[in-house]
Amino acid sequence: MDTLHKIKLIYAFNDKDVENLKFLKSIMEANTKEFIAGVYSYISNFEDFSKFLPDDEIRNRHQEKLKFWFLNMFSGEYNNDYLRRLKRIGEVHQDIKLPSHYVSATMNYIRNYIHSIILKNFKDSDKKDSLIESVNKILDINLDIIISSYIDEGKLYIAATKFESKIIKLSSKFSYVLDLFLVLTLMLSTAMVFILFFFEIYRFAMSGLPFETTVVDILGAMLIIWAIRELLEEEVKKLQGKKFALSAFIGLAMAALLRKILIFSLAPHKSHEVAILGLLILILGIVYWLMNKKGADS
Repeated sequence: MDTLHKIKLIYAFNDKDVENLKFLKSIMEANTKEFIAGVYSYISNFEDFSKFLPDDEIRNRHQEKLKFWFLNMFSGEYNNDYLRRLKRIGEVHQDIKLPSHYVSATMNYIRNYIHSIILKNFKDSDKKDSLIESVNKILDINLDIIISSYIDEGKLYIAATKFESKIIKLSSKFSYVLDLFLVLTLMLSTAMVFILFFFEIYRFAMSGLPFETTVVDILGAMLIIWAIRELLEEEVKKLQGKKFALSAFIGLAMAALLRKILIFSLAPHKSHEVAILGLLILILGIVYWLMNKKGADS
C-alpha cells in the first residue's frame, strides 16, 4: 500500500525539486499550445488513436485535461489531491482499455519535450541538470501512479480525506505496537517454556517420576520452544517490513498437537484421542506443505 510520504521517499522527491518545478511554471505556460500540438502529433501515429479519441468533442475535452495535467506538474502542490487526480487518470485508462505501453511511450515523449525546453532556455550546466533531475522525478512519479492504479489496484492507496489519512497513520502505528507486543509476549512464552523444561527435570530428580514420562514431557516442551522460535522469527521479519508467513502458526499448532500425542501415548485408554489428534496433524501437515510449496513456486 503506497502513500504520498512513501512515494516521495522512494523517488527522493524533496523541497528543492518543488522549487525547481515551480520555477519552470511560467516557461511551461508559455509553451502550452506547442506542447499540446506536439503530443497530439505524436499520439496520432498510434494504431488505435481514432478508437480512443474518435471525434473532435472528445479530443477537445482531452486536450483541456492534458493541459491541466501538464501545468499542474509545475504548480508546487504535490499532496493527496494531486495523487488522487493521477489515480483517476489511471482508472480512466483502465476503463477505456488503453494499453499501458501507450502511456509509457507518451510520457517518454513528454520527458524529451520538457528537456528540450530546459536546454533551450538555460545555459548554466548545473542549473540545467538540477531542473532536469526534478522533472524526471515528477514524471516518474506520475507514470508510476497512473500505471499502477489500473494495472495493480492493490499496490496504491491514497486516503480520500485528511481525517482518513490520520486514521491510517494511527492504525499503522498501532499495528506496529501490537507487533512489538507480540514479540515481547513470544519471548516471555519462550522463557516460561524453558522454566517448564527445567521443572520437568527437577520433578524427575526429586520425586522419582517414571523416566519415560519425564522424557515425553521434556520432548513436548522442546517442541513448543521450537514452534515459538519459528513464530518469533516470522514476527521479527514482519517488523523489518517482510511478509509474514502464516505457516508459522500452523507449525505451532502442529507442535502443540504432537506434544498432546506424546503425553496421551503413555495412557492406553487415550488411544481414541490419539487417533483424532493424529488425523488433525495430518491435515495441518498437508496445509503446511501446500503453503510452503506455493511460497516456493512464487
